[in-house]
Amino acid sequence: MMILGTLISLGSSAGFAKNITYLYAAASTQNVVEAVLKSYNTKSKTRFLPVYGATSALARQILDGAPASLFLAANKAWMDKITESNLARKSKNVFFNRLVLVAPHRSSLRLTEDKLSNIHLNLNGGRLAVAEVSAVPAGIYAKQALKNLQVWPKIKNKLAQSTNVRAALALVERDEVPLGIVYHTDSLASPYVKTLLEIPENTHEKIAYPLALLNNKGQPNEALQLFKFFFSEQSRYIFHKYGFKTD
Repeated sequence: MMILGTLISLGSSAGFAKNITYLYAAASTQNVVEAVLKSYNTKSKTRFLPVYGATSALARQILDGAPASLFLAANKAWMDKITESNLARKSKNVFFNRLVLVAPHRSSLRLTEDKLSNIHLNLNGGRLAVAEVSAVPAGIYAKQALKNLQVWPKIKNKLAQSTNVRAALALVERDEVPLGIVYHTDSLASPYVKTLLEIPENTHEKIAYPLALLNNKGQPNEALQLFKFFFSEQSRYIFHKYGFKTD
């Protein structure tokens, strides 16, 4: 599957079949979710179908009645909207991430943390790739960091905003922008970018990924078992392998 806009297309033939359990997951979790499902499906005959996209877009679809059984969000605020609407049986943080500043792999740029307040000077007429800063979690965190680093007024009009963090990463991968702010796990998974430095974690809210078991009546037992598997030692090993942190 490929990310198209804010969501991954399921294809016209997939539809919303009754024998499928849907897991809606933030775009930044695609690699790790695929690994977890692969590990879990060796034990299960149930077909779990992931749908990836910006947390904001996925949450809105769930609020509108999409038949998701599980929801893995990239921030607490959107999960709160789900729980406040009584759509979740329970939710819990499953892992954590951090922001990094990245450049195309061939870039010769070198930066140190004390230069972050002047990153606008390193754009060379280009733009800084970020996820959409008003709704998408990665963009919200990036905006918080840029404000606390006191560079926001200088760079807010020099942003290349994307529908999700993977789309922002793609701009850097294709060398369409000189710099981008993405998750550490996205940078780790891409051979086409290099991490210049980590964004100080005290400049933004903690990047937590809550997982919710939703009140969807379709295959509730299967969804519960997968929810539990996400908190197993086997899954923790997978999370660490892909660069996520756990408690």
